[in-house]
Amino acid sequence: MLVGFPARFIPLVCICIFLQNLVLSSPISTSQCPMNFNYVLTIPWDSSACKNNGENSEFDASGGCCQTLISLYGIGFAQHLKQTSRFRLPDLSTSSSCLSDFQTRLNSLSLDKSLTSMCFEPHRFVNTTNICANIQTKQDWLMALGPSTSLDTGCSQNLSDLTACDACVHAGFQVQARLLAIDGNISHAKGCFYYAILYAAGIVNKFGPESAGALTCIFGLPLSLQAVSRGTGELPLISGSVGAGFAISVVLCLIGCVIWWDRREKGQEVSAGFSSLESYVDDNKLQHWEPQIGSICFKRDDLDKATKNFSSKNFIGKGQFGVVYKGKLPDGTMIAVKIIIDSDFQGDTDFIREVEIISTLKHRNLVPFLGCCVSRGSNYNEEEDKRYLVYDYMPNGNLHDHLFFSEKGKFKDGKRPLTWPQRKSIILDVANALAYLHYGVKPPENPNSFLITDWAWLLVKAGRVKEAFDPFLLEGEGSVNRYPKEIMERFLLVGLLCAHLMVALRPTILDALKMLEGDIEVPVIPDRPIYTHENVFISASTRKKP
Repeated sequence: MLVGFPARFIPLVCICIFLQNLVLSSPISTSQCPMNFNYVLTIPWDSSACKNNGENSEFDASGGCCQTLISLYGIGFAQHLKQTSRFRLPDLSTSSSCLSDFQTRLNSLSLDKSLTSMCFEPHRFVNTTNICANIQTKQDWLMALGPSTSLDTGCSQNLSDLTACDACVHAGFQVQARLLAIDGNISHAKGCFYYAILYAAGIVNKFGPESAGALTCIFGLPLSLQAVSRGTGELPLISGSVGAGFAISVVLCLIGCVIWWDRREKGQEVSAGFSSLESYVDDNKLQHWEPQIGSICFKRDDLDKATKNFSSKNFIGKGQFGVVYKGKLPDGTMIAVKIIIDSDFQGDTDFIREVEIISTLKHRNLVPFLGCCVSRGSNYNEEEDKRYLVYDYMPNGNLHDHLFFSEKGKFKDGKRPLTWPQRKSIILDVANALAYLHYGVKPPENPNSFLITDWAWLLVKAGRVKEAFDPFLLEGEGSVNRYPKEIMERFLLVGLLCAHLMVALRPTILDALKMLEGDIEVPVIPDRPIYTHENVFISASTRKKP
């Protein structure tokens, strides 16, 4: 028996010794980081932005230090992708372990011991399908895009050359557009671009993610002046004035950081990650969130007052995703308020992401976006939650009001039918807006409903193109209605080509715009496949108008 040790504690001591031996003899349960961060100590990156964060100085998480560290951290992920074929880490424990290892290397450079905690959040690097096109591995990438993309030709060479770097960046945007088209969710644009970055550096570039070209071009990592001026190894000598050359390099790196690794948005807490996954579930964050680019976060009470509690007298119309009301703000500004009733938004997070994107769109052919509102229901009942989008009010009504008669055979509110120049201008404006957005939408596919494109198709194929024109455009011989029928026919054919059942035969929006403007010829419209549903449509000969 142990001298001076109470006998009643001996069983407890034995249990503790047993558990200790069990732990020591078992594999370590703590997840180990699969990435090697030794490159932090070997590559000549410029750490000056992170050396002025002492206890008495206020740390700016949106400043150059975090921007530099996210680029530096990304190198490890590109190497990880190369070795494991995985874009992200398996779980939160592994992510925390990697950040700890990364901080250890930073400590070796006498940098602040809390940098990773101030710049990163572990969950932002954990594997998930909700980033871009359900991609998690290299195999997923290949299945989505095929064995070769523009990245393979644009980013494989030495990217230290500015021309080569520019080609690689351009290829990155092209691949991002393809991924986004597959994903279908424009809020994943940033995540898709980050995946393009990792793939370009880790898989495509034959010099590897730690090469000078990858560091400066793909990751936008600032290099030290001393390393640039040495020009040893892979780092090329910069001809001419070293100072001037370095200044240009710094500017390019800063631009690269903004383009490639920009992950912060105004009004949000900044924490780095390879995708913009800020969570707005937290009520406090939601209350203080405001959209960027000058848009307004309206209060529900203000919208109630503006629309007179959404009075039926202010009802404008109803679309696929919402109901629109007219309103008037206290300063006299007329607004159109859209109540979202059906959408693909998965909660407030997706909605706010979309608002951030919409608020950046400025184009003369797009209705100006003013702001939004998120209204909570009682007891946070999701069914009572409402979301609103606020736009400039368009007093001239919508296109439908100017094209089709009302039930009484007259146009709404005494409006006159649109002349051909007006219709041509509208079509070109819509095409320009679509070209600006550079984002395709899928029309509803319902074989049991009559589509105006099928009606026009039958007339064109029967050689009766004139019957597809609005009779108003063919009335009289006066100067007002004597429109060039050849141009109207060209516009009609372009519309049919864009709506062709064979998607592969449809032109791009840019080519369609060139056809409309007469810059290129409209090709012969190919016949439809034999499995169309023309038999369900009423004969074109029995229809005077759609």
